[in-house]
This record gives sequence, structure tokens and C-alpha cells, in this order.
Amino acid sequence: MTDSKPHKNIWVFCFEYAGVAKFGGLGEVSANQCRSLINDPAIDLQIFMPSHGRHRELNKLNLKPRLKPDGTKLVLKGHFDPSYFGKIQDHSLSFMKFQSYSDLGYFEVEIWQGILDNVPINLLVGVNPISANLLNDHEIYGFSTLNGKMGLYAHVMREYMRYCIYEQPELIPDIIHIHDHHPVAALLCCRQELNKMDKDVRTIITMHLLTWPRRELPFFWKCGVNNEPMLVQIGTYRILKNIQEIYEMCQDGEDVAPTLEKIGCAIADRVIAVSENFLNSDIIPNCGEDIIRWKSDFTWNGCDWDYLQNLENIWVKYSEFLPIKSIEDVNSWDLRKYLLENCMGNLPINEPYIKSFEIKMAISKEFNDYPYRPDCSVESFQSDGPLVLITGRVSPQKGIENILLALPYVLSKIPDAKFLFLMVPTTYGLADLQNYMKTARKYPDNVRFIFGIAGSIYMLAHLSSDVYCCPSRWEPFGIVALEAMASKIPVIATYVGGLMESMLHLEDHPKEGTGLLCPNEDVDALQFALVSLITTMQIAEEKKKSPNLTNKDFKKKFENISHPKLRALVENDLLYGEKIRNNALDRVERNFRWEIVSQKLKKIYLSLNY
Repeated sequence: MTDSKPHKNIWVFCFEYAGVAKFGGLGEVSANQCRSLINDPAIDLQIFMPSHGRHRELNKLNLKPRLKPDGTKLVLKGHFDPSYFGKIQDHSLSFMKFQSYSDLGYFEVEIWQGILDNVPINLLVGVNPISANLLNDHEIYGFSTLNGKMGLYAHVMREYMRYCIYEQPELIPDIIHIHDHHPVAALLCCRQELNKMDKDVRTIITMHLLTWPRRELPFFWKCGVNNEPMLVQIGTYRILKNIQEIYEMCQDGEDVAPTLEKIGCAIADRVIAVSENFLNSDIIPNCGEDIIRWKSDFTWNGCDWDYLQNLENIWVKYSEFLPIKSIEDVNSWDLRKYLLENCMGNLPINEPYIKSFEIKMAISKEFNDYPYRPDCSVESFQSDGPLVLITGRVSPQKGIENILLALPYVLSKIPDAKFLFLMVPTTYGLADLQNYMKTARKYPDNVRFIFGIAGSIYMLAHLSSDVYCCPSRWEPFGIVALEAMASKIPVIATYVGGLMESMLHLEDHPKEGTGLLCPNEDVDALQFALVSLITTMQIAEEKKKSPNLTNKDFKKKFENISHPKLRALVENDLLYGEKIRNNALDRVERNFRWEIVSQKLKKIYLSLNY
């Protein structure tokens, strides 16, 4: 049977959405996909996510509790077992009105609806103590609340689906699209409610990262999933299976519980990864192999950074401090000198912003000597120099240790090189942070770590940099590389995940190349790439400043470029570094704007028929 509906009604389940609550790249993806497709007449989209406490903060959404057709407030009620999720605290005063222990799991939840960039946003807001304690917890992935938040989210979405079936069937979706593993139990609950009424819904899971969250079968019972069968896509067939059968199929004879990611991929009608390499090297082998291979696809992430608009914003903010009079005359080295010698050491009083007191105190203990201040800020550099930028979370994933290991060689070749790390600290990354600082303190003239959100200089740092470095150990996609390229920064990265697809290696693509790729965990290759690319950019800068310079003036610098094809290109065109900058922006413009990459998702949506 072919779906004859003129458009698709799509519910998107996610725990992050940029503009509402965001931790990492996932929030950018869910938001930008929806923004890009919301005005398409073939698609109706709306978001369902926990409030994470943002319902009291987001005036721009004009949030209001959702009402029933009769004008009364929609309140979703039920029971679940918070003690299973490790979040039953001493609420004795709050729960005195209840008569039994089971009432400790009684929940009341409202749906607050607002609009962001034309996208309807539905926040699940806890209105009684236990539901508020979980759904309204400000930390998106709180260590003590995440399991309970996932469980209650699933119960609430089951109740809402039940409400739609019996009270407003016109709201029932054609497709439920979930992002990562956190809404898997909610998806199962919704499918079960629909199957009970002999109704069907097509489902999609987008995998952004594998984190291997294993859960025993009782986890699903406690999330509200029962053993009623549901239609799931196994191979080329849609088969009725209950959760126990799905669980055992995904367990595949192993002694450990399957991951939520594997179960989510098994039950979905389509499995989407954020890059082709990530799909083939990670998702298919680890999340079902032949069970999911045929129904799997990929959609690239995108980047909406506007280089000219960002440059104009920086000009408006900092032009009075720059030695030039017109935005047309701005060069990256003008911005770089101001950033390194002035702006970096004079952040606003609330920066870097670190929400966690525990993390801030841990950083303060490390920031106990020049150039690091106890308030977690830093001193500026004493001089200018070619700038390498690194951004992202403090995590072993990012390969920061390998950059630090490369420093001695790089600085032996380019003594005035600067490395600026703008890092988001996490509780689980404190040990890594402490190790980074042991090395950083050895290089006060060359290295600065800023931990926390330094929004006042984030864009300035991108427009000032000569090279961006992301030697990730694994990277499903790597939006940070796109942001760098959109800022005209050549990129050094590893042959992993989506970085192999977003970047073009200069040695293989001399006309369109955007940077250099290195083997994973190869510090020698990384340090040679850093010196080669920094030198390439130095030569272009010096040639641009002094057009009369010739190859004879750069003979010693040419020797620093260890990549033979790159060296030949630079010897042939001293301004080749400028070409790389333009190539980087052009690659984003042609291939990775959200309105471009989201068209593939639209095709997937429209291809899912009953």
C-alpha cells in the first residue's frame, strides 16, 4: 500500500536542540535539519524533548502549556519506578499527601509548546516533584538523572501517544525520527500503543556517536515497554516481535546486555549515520550487521556559518582597536595580533563561563602560575605568531595528547608558533585536563588553554587562525572541521570518520584541497603536517605583505615543508596558502550548507511509505 498523504507528519525525539538546550554537535544537527525542512510543503515537523529546565528561561519561544480542544490544560499522568533508576531521594515532605510507596513514582507532566525558527517545540515539563526532579534537571546528561530522565520520557511519550489515539487522532505521526539512543525506549512505547490499535508508524534513528550504553531487559520494563509485539523491520521483512525477542536477537548469544544503540537500529525502519565512513566502519558492524545493512544510509552534517557576516560582526566589535580603517583591508594577521596580544587576556568578567562549581575549582587549582590565573582566565601572549586553533570537549576522543607530543618538533622549526585550545571541560575529563596542563605550563610563550565558554573570542579566534587541528581518534562527522573551513582555515585532521569526507587532502587534491590528513595516532605524521601547513600559511602571509619577495627569500622555509607535492605547489605559487583558505570556504558552500545536506533527509522521509 502506497502512502497517499500529500505530506508527512513527523515527530522528532531528541535530548538536544540548538536554541533550547545543547551539549554538543547533536543539538546543532537536530535543529538545523528541522530549520532547513520546516517550510517544505511536503513535511510537517515538531520536536519532543525533556525541558531540561529551560521552560522558564526561553522567552523567545513564547512557551505555553498545551491545551486540549476544550480549552483545559493537557496533563499527562501515570506511575513509574524512579527507585530503579537510582533517583529516589528523600522527598518525604513532598509526598506526604500520597498514601503508598507506589505513589512515590506518580508523575504529572505538561507539554509546553513554543516556536523556534518556525519549528514547533514541545518541552516535557515535570509539574510534580519527582517528574520535575528528572525532566527539569538542567544538566542534559546528568550522571544521577539521565537514566530516570530517559525512563520518564518514555512513559510520558506513551501517554501522549495514547492521548492522540483516543482524543486527537489527526495528530498521530507518519514518521518518528529519533536522534541517538536516549529516546529508544520512548520510540518502543509509541510503537506499542499504535500497534495495539492496528496503526503503524515508520521510524528512523540517526546515530551521531557510539557510546555503548548497555541496559538489561528490566530497564525496558521500567521505561514502560511491555511484552506486546510490535512491527519491526528485520532484513527485508516487517515482523511482529516483542521486546524480549528483540533483546535476545540483539544480544546474539553474548553474555552481556546489548547496547541501546543496537536495539534502536534493529527496530528502526531506517538507520542513518552522519557520515558514510562512520556508517560502514562503526554502525553496521556494531549495531546489527545484516539486520540493518540494507536499511542503512547516511546524511552529512552541515554548517551555517557565514564568513562575510561573521567578519562584519567582528569588525563592528573590534575595528577601533585595529590598525586598519576599512573592513575591505582586514587580514587574518591583523585580527590574530589583537587576539593574541590583547583580547585573550582581557575576557569579560563572566568568561570563561564554567557552570559546574566542581569543575571550576578543579581548573582553578591547575591555573596557579603564569600565564594562568586562578579565576580560570589567562594572560595574553607577549608576541604575535602563526596561530593553530583547537576546539572541542575535553575528551580522549579529540587526540589532544598527540598535539602536545608534537609541540617540541613544531617549535624547533617554528619557534614563534602559538597553540590556542578553546576547550569545554567535563567532569569525566578532569584527569585529562590535568595532564594537558602539565605540558601546557612548559610552554608559556606558545600555548594557552582556555577551559569553558569564551564566547567573546570564539569567532575572533576562528577568523584569526592560520591552521585548525583536530587529530581525533574517532569522529563520526566532525562539525568543528566544517566551522573551521567556513572560516577559511586550512585543517589538519586524521583519517577517521566524517573528517575523511568533509576534507580534501592537499596531496591528493592540489586544486581543491582544504588541508592535510594524517594516520590516526601517528604523532610523527601530525608534527610534520603541522610544520608543513603552518609554513605554507607563513609564506603566503609574508608574500601578501611584501609582494616583491621571491622564492629565493623563502628557501629556508621551503625546507620545512616535508610533503613533497605541497612543497612543489607552494614553490610554484607563493600565495598557495590563500588558495587553501578559499578552497576551504568553497567546499562548505558547495557541499555542506544545511539547506543542501538536508535534502537527502527529505528524500528519506518521503520514501518511507506504509
